[in-house]
Amino acid sequence: MIDAPSVKGFQPGTFAAQARLEAPVLDVRDLQVQYPTREGIVTALDGLSMQVKAGEIVGLVGESGCGKSTAALSFMRLLPKPGRIAAGSITLDGRDILKLSEREMRGLRGPSVAMIFQDALTALDPTMPVGKQIAEPLRLHKGLSGGAARARAIELLGQVGIPDPERRFGQYSHEFSGGMRQRAMIAVALSCGPRLLIADEPTTALDVTVQRQILRLIRELRDTSGAAVVYITHDVGVVAELCARVIVMYAGRAVETGPTQRVFTAPAHPYTAGLLGSTLELTGDRSLPLNAIPGLPPELIDLPAGCAFAPRCPLAVRQCQEARPALEAAGDGHAVDHQVACWLREA
Repeated sequence: MIDAPSVKGFQPGTFAAQARLEAPVLDVRDLQVQYPTREGIVTALDGLSMQVKAGEIVGLVGESGCGKSTAALSFMRLLPKPGRIAAGSITLDGRDILKLSEREMRGLRGPSVAMIFQDALTALDPTMPVGKQIAEPLRLHKGLSGGAARARAIELLGQVGIPDPERRFGQYSHEFSGGMRQRAMIAVALSCGPRLLIADEPTTALDVTVQRQILRLIRELRDTSGAAVVYITHDVGVVAELCARVIVMYAGRAVETGPTQRVFTAPAHPYTAGLLGSTLELTGDRSLPLNAIPGLPPELIDLPAGCAFAPRCPLAVRQCQEARPALEAAGDGHAVDHQVACWLREA
């Protein structure tokens, strides 16, 4: 195994609703997403496979540009043009969403799958009061009357930590602070109690107190409804606390997957170890420089022939430069649970 600093306060997320874990809510197989450009084809996702079962929270972690948000938009079928799903399948509660019409997909967004977008400023409609944006899916998908939808929207605004929710219900997004807009976006996503919740950096603009409230809300949704959750973040501490399993991504591919506690305490990929090593610990010596992974992620249009991380890896050998490793069982005796794409996995 590759040594990495311990994650302070590590408490692996446990998930409830065990009886609902038999079949996956989300089943992704060999997903490939491409963007045609003048310079050539950019493969933003290359062969991503993952499952998320009811009552389970799975974390996607990695540097910016690794494909996390592209994966999330693919699960919602909201890829911006000219992006396209070139190969693979995405199954939601047994339905292949790539075969659905846009009208059928609109019926799923809200009660079946919902997303907390990273940029609430662009995700919220500036021409509609924020409260109505929360109430609208309740009327469309849940059949609530205008009054009942309004009452529930006000309740949700309060639950996500927005003060004076009755007054805020009629205000527009430009009247909200950045953190309040993000909380409102979370309320929109939670409104219909989706079967699958995709949270793309949902607490980035929030202070630590509100962050705790939001994480608690996500757990409550999972516990009460058995929802499956995909949690996307750069914060390995949040993943350690919230997620039962983690997928570490690099250059559009999963490079390590497994139970969060095992992956974070015994990382098998040098990139995972580098992410953990660059995490600031409050109890550490602040006079020492923060460990950082050298170099920059590769251009997706010009990936190296071997392992994409090899140019930045301190342990790379010739084989790493020449051939791309497959995602296979880590050499720790946990073949089913812990997988890594690294030629050094047996080390």
